[in-house]
Amino acid sequence: MTNQVFAQTSQLTRHPARDTVLVRLLNQEARKYFPKDASRTEQFARAALALSDSLRFKPGIMWATRNLALAENIRGNLDKQLDLTISALKLAEEFNDMHALGILNTDIGNILVEQDQPRQALRYQKKALLIKQSLKQPGEISRTLNSIGSSYIRLNILDSALYFMLESEKIKLSLNDHPGLAVTYENIGLIYLQQKKYAEALPYFAISKQYYKEADNINGVVKANLNIGLAHTMLHHFEDAAEHLAQAAFINTSQKNAKNTLVYHRNMAMLDSARGNYIDALAHFKQFSRMNEEVFSLEKAKFIANTKEKYESEKKQHENRLLRKEQQLHLATIRQQRILVIFCSMLLLGLFIITAVLYLMYRRQQDLYQQLNHRNTQVQQQNMIIMEQNIALANGNQVKDKIFSVISHDLRSPLAILEGLLFLLRDDKMPEEQFRIFSHELWRDVKNTAYMMDNLLQWASSQMKGIHVMPDDFDLSTILKNEFELLQSLARQKEITLTHQLQRPVMVYADAEMIRLVLRNLISNAIKFTPAHGTVSVDYLLQPDKVEIIVQDTGIGIAVVDQQKVFSNIYYSTSGTQNEKGCGLGLPLSKDFIERNRGSIWFQSTAGKGTSFHFTLPLSNEEETVNRGYTIIVKDGKEYNERMISSN
Repeated sequence: MTNQVFAQTSQLTRHPARDTVLVRLLNQEARKYFPKDASRTEQFARAALALSDSLRFKPGIMWATRNLALAENIRGNLDKQLDLTISALKLAEEFNDMHALGILNTDIGNILVEQDQPRQALRYQKKALLIKQSLKQPGEISRTLNSIGSSYIRLNILDSALYFMLESEKIKLSLNDHPGLAVTYENIGLIYLQQKKYAEALPYFAISKQYYKEADNINGVVKANLNIGLAHTMLHHFEDAAEHLAQAAFINTSQKNAKNTLVYHRNMAMLDSARGNYIDALAHFKQFSRMNEEVFSLEKAKFIANTKEKYESEKKQHENRLLRKEQQLHLATIRQQRILVIFCSMLLLGLFIITAVLYLMYRRQQDLYQQLNHRNTQVQQQNMIIMEQNIALANGNQVKDKIFSVISHDLRSPLAILEGLLFLLRDDKMPEEQFRIFSHELWRDVKNTAYMMDNLLQWASSQMKGIHVMPDDFDLSTILKNEFELLQSLARQKEITLTHQLQRPVMVYADAEMIRLVLRNLISNAIKFTPAHGTVSVDYLLQPDKVEIIVQDTGIGIAVVDQQKVFSNIYYSTSGTQNEKGCGLGLPLSKDFIERNRGSIWFQSTAGKGTSFHFTLPLSNEEETVNRGYTIIVKDGKEYNERMISSN
């Protein structure tokens, strides 16, 4: 690879010596091709890294690693870029290179902004700003001010964002830094765009486009055209908007930048909607939604692949360390044996001395064998630890896969429907009367989604062994009443009669929040699988040391072939009587919570007639002298409350 690099630049050809000067030249050439050519940047950086390794030149290794990170930035691999930049930062901290520390902290901040983590980014960016100000580097200071402004844009703190952008502009104007001004003016335009000052945003986008052209930054020109098209759309300059969006699409055909294509379809949907061309607007919106889901899936795949790659790398490093230690032990043993042989050859003066030396050699060899056996035992123990870590990583991947599956299939669907309806309502595409028709169904979907999210978070916490039971004495009837109040609206939507028979306090000893979630899951499931005008009731049986709660409905029941799946870990889920969705986690989670609180849970069901779920909880040692109970009935869209009080 190095010979190919020499042939590409006359400056390198004039310096044939393999020394640290050549390393610096290679790193300069790598930086020169950023952000135009990822392969050239990587080629020169790898040549610099190989030569630096052979020379043990740590500054060269640091800058070569940073250039490899920039190559990953061009390709859009932000996770790999972050790992390489952190490695370079550790080297800079090792020999306290303040100039490099300022640049690398800024790089990490920029990566975190791109990963939508602006608050974490600000910590690195402000640290970089202090370093660069102490070194009095105006060019680097202006770049860091621009990065801080970008973070505040992501946080929607626009006044602070505009302040840092204007401070960056002052320095870049004094340095006549047109490539840097292109980025700053683009960000100032975005600030005005978010403030709905579209006329003020246009000039900044225009000059940003001009400076991107001067720097031959094709991706920047595409982004500028997309921003100008959006501003013209908001100003109802439809012809100008269409022209700039068309230019962006044409230029991006050679770049094939997926993010720019995504923004293009979103802006075209807004333009067609503003022009009244709703068919094309819907087509672009569907394309935008499809690509957005593809980007989400791609990011998920990258995350899993990077996690696996990190694990394999760490595993190989660990194995190499063990091999090196074992090799060092063998070399030490060989050196010791040589010393013993030499020593024995010097003690040939007498039989007694020879016998004593041989005895000492024997004892020494026994010690060495014991050490080797001890080392082997340690290696076996470390191998067991690695196997346990493999199992833990596999379990963690299963949890993440389940979470990604629920989010991408069950939680994103109602949000996408809500987004589409709000898109049409915001631009006056749908009359309010028609929106009200959909609002009840949308409310039910969002409510089910909220319950689904609670189950998902509780399940994930339990799978990662982060959940703890905190039992205490509490009144079960109070918990039940609160959950009934929360579920009244859901029952009213389906015209279901909702009752409970707890007419006295029932003190139990358990984790109140866990039992609250169990009651919510069982009652909402009963509502979900009960048709309109049906009934859902909660009853109880008081026993000497425990209470049995019964949640009974007149719903569709559970088929015999499916009953064994209800509490299993296969996360069985079906749609409700009005196509309500679920993630299949509620009932297994309820079983886990009841058993953690020293209870048991079971059910009885007949297809077409209904289902009753039963669970037990241990009673508290405390008793109240006043009995109180509630009955809440939701029927025909109205709510009736009854309260009964009696004394023992």
